[in-house]
Amino acid sequence: MVSISSKILQYFLYRRGNINCLKNPNVIDNLKRGRHRKNSRYVIIKKDNGIEPKKVIFYMHGGAYIVGLISVYERYWHSFCNLRDDIEIVLMDYSVAPEHKYPTQINETIDVWFELTKTIKQENIIVGGDSAGGNLALVLINKLQKEYGLSPKGAVLFSPWTDMTLSGKSIYDNYTKDVLSGDYNHPLTKENYEIYKNSEIFSFIGDADRKDPYISPFFDDYKIFPKSLFFVGGNEMILDDTLRVVEKIKQNGNEVTLINKEEMFHVYPIFGSFTPEGKEALKIIQDFVLECFKEEN
Repeated sequence: MVSISSKILQYFLYRRGNINCLKNPNVIDNLKRGRHRKNSRYVIIKKDNGIEPKKVIFYMHGGAYIVGLISVYERYWHSFCNLRDDIEIVLMDYSVAPEHKYPTQINETIDVWFELTKTIKQENIIVGGDSAGGNLALVLINKLQKEYGLSPKGAVLFSPWTDMTLSGKSIYDNYTKDVLSGDYNHPLTKENYEIYKNSEIFSFIGDADRKDPYISPFFDDYKIFPKSLFFVGGNEMILDDTLRVVEKIKQNGNEVTLINKEEMFHVYPIFGSFTPEGKEALKIIQDFVLECFKEEN
């Protein structure tokens, strides 16, 4: 059973119109409050202890590629600095659409990866992301493996957005449950499906093919993939975006853990301090990080 606090939070998010592009397209303009840094593509969080970092969590934030890096991510990941004295968290601050379209975001992220690996070994890096950031994290991992023969130690994904063709059945099944883009009172119609598919949240694609694996990582093969941890909420329209990718990873014999939390909402682990489910997820993620980084490389 989902907790009372999670139900209240879901109701609040829905009533607030959290990026509900079908009911209020202008709400997106109100969310474009991320801080764009002209001189840097990332933010570093670490202890001020004089110790050189040896382990890195490289994280990509969500927001449909149209919302910049907001402070909730800095607050969330700050607690991970207490796991080890030599760990740092690098939060990617990529350029956003519609001004900046594919492949801008992945090119910037690849550049930061190679900047990090000048001083940090790839086996000492965990890549993570939520929603659109989960998309970017998966694309980064797959591109590194296919084009450079490289791979991080592990991956942590919250509700990754993986299929821009919207072929998952959960788009329809969970439309009346999803706090992000759904409508509690009306099922998804063909008209609203087309509005959603052509809304600003897909503007990062530009003229690219929606089936390109570097746009929709669902279409990649996942023959090689690092040890990974996925979280998804059972009420999400993009539930299948996670489930189908995890199934591909499993079928190829790669190590993957899936936490599919019944009745929970999009990227629920980010609300770690507000709900029991979020606190549980936080502990699982911290244990995963410690396990990945237990070897001294």
